[in-house]
Amino acid sequence: MDGKKWFATSGRGGRLPFHWGRDQVTTRQEGVRMSFRGNFEYQLDRGRVAIPPRYREDFNAGAVMIPGVERCIEVWTLEGFESYEALLDEVPIELADGRMFRRAVSGYTFDVQKDAQGRLLIPPRLIEYAGLAKDVVVVGARECLEIWDGAAWEAQLDALAATRSEVLGEIGLRKQQARNHPVAAQGS
Repeated sequence: MDGKKWFATSGRGGRLPFHWGRDQVTTRQEGVRMSFRGNFEYQLDRGRVAIPPRYREDFNAGAVMIPGVERCIEVWTLEGFESYEALLDEVPIELADGRMFRRAVSGYTFDVQKDAQGRLLIPPRLIEYAGLAKDVVVVGARECLEIWDGAAWEAQLDALAATRSEVLGEIGLRKQQARNHPVAAQGS
């Protein structure tokens, strides 16, 4: 199996290993913190996509969909999205960029409910934004799920593997610097 295929089937998803420092996902399993992970191929059916069976219970109360940074759709649990929204309180509304960011998030936030078959109806604006065709991939991105067009997901796998290597290298460099200069690392 080539590296690209291995990464596609065993990688964590379409996101760097950090996303604004959040790791807020919890599951019903005795309060143990757990992340969404893996990738799952589905077909879009009249604007609906299945939630991977292992995560369906996490969305019993509903889900929140927002545009992802990289032309995908982020799917949040209600609890997870509350943590995400708490970050908006830290964005200064006095600055034009802060107001624009809040507007961008709030204006394109959609509350959705899971149907009896464990599917979510994706709003047409988000389908258009993500360029979703028939084949889609639901990707675990730690704190949320992402919905990608199947072809777009495949096209970015090589870049994803390179980014993964780069980020892991940077983390290793920071750890090495912290060991060599603990006082300097605390100040940064």
